[in-house]
Formats: sequence, C-alpha cells, structure tokens
Amino acid sequence: MIVTIFTGNIGSVKPVAQVGDSKVLNFNVACDKHFTAKNGDKVTETTWFECSLWNREKVFPFLKVGTQVTIQGDVSARAYIDKEDAKKAIAVLTCTVDTVEFQSKVKAEEK
Repeated sequence: MIVTIFTGNIGSVKPVAQVGDSKVLNFNVACDKHFTAKNGDKVTETTWFECSLWNREKVFPFLKVGTQVTIQGDVSARAYIDKEDAKKAIAVLTCTVDTVEFQSKVKAEEK
C-alpha cells in the first residue's frame, strides 16, 4: 500500500455506480506543478489521478468539476499501449480514496 496525499482540481466526475452492495464514485483530479525551465520559460505540468471513492454517499454530491480537493488514499499505477500509436505507452495513476478535504467552498445552491 502506498498512501499519498495530493491537492488538485476535479476535472471530471462519472455517475455513481453500484458494485454489489457498494456504491462508488469515480472522478479525476488534476494536480499542477509550476516551474521555470532552464531556458527561462514558465512551465506547468499536470498529473492526473483516477480516483475512486467508495460508500460515501453523503460526500458524492459535493464532488463537482472544478472543486479543489486534497485527497489521501492508496495510489497505484498501471500502463497500457496507445491504440493509435503502438510505440506510445500510457501511464495511469489511480487512487482508492480514504479521505477528501474540500479546499474550495461549496456554494449553497450546489448542495
């Protein structure tokens, strides 16, 4: 188990899925890293995490695109070959979420 903490913005949210007796919400979080390259250019690199939150139905409605969150959970990676370019390997970071902390306020009309 690799427990990691990261902060980013929710980029997409899938519909709640029923898996046996459990409910899961899958969503993506983008984490930006800002730095200056050797040539002086400002650079932003974005790392995406595919997140799964299980059995937290009270929290699901607050996880919306654009919401800034801090996530703590078990992170793993997987890789696959791009269907359009067989020479290109794609790495995917996944996170089974333990805790979610909201960094941006949820507006009353969003509740």
